[in-house]
Amino acid sequence: MDATADFRDGKLLRIFVDENDRAGAQPLYVAVVELLRKKGVAGATVFRGIEGFGSHHQIHVATVFSWSANLPVLIEVVDDWNALEPILPELQALIGDGLVTVEAARYLRLSAH
Repeated sequence: MDATADFRDGKLLRIFVDENDRAGAQPLYVAVVELLRKKGVAGATVFRGIEGFGSHHQIHVATVFSWSANLPVLIEVVDDWNALEPILPELQALIGDGLVTVEAARYLRLSAH
């Protein structure tokens, strides 16, 4: 029996932004997750980094004495490509300044229901 037989081919979408990035009055990562939810994407998870830098080469780091570190934020989404591809233009317009990557993924959706 093949343990991976029930796995499906999909894509892993990673969105890199800064913690202080905004979409109107709300944090950008909140707006991105809300857009993904409204578009019916299977799910999204937001991770807050402890250090990093982006295109401006400014280091963002969490330190004991830092009140507003503007830390890196990563949003990860795994779903079928046909669910993700149509919303890429909206994501690009919403994000503005950030980085988006797409990778092949094999996934198994588990549910106790």
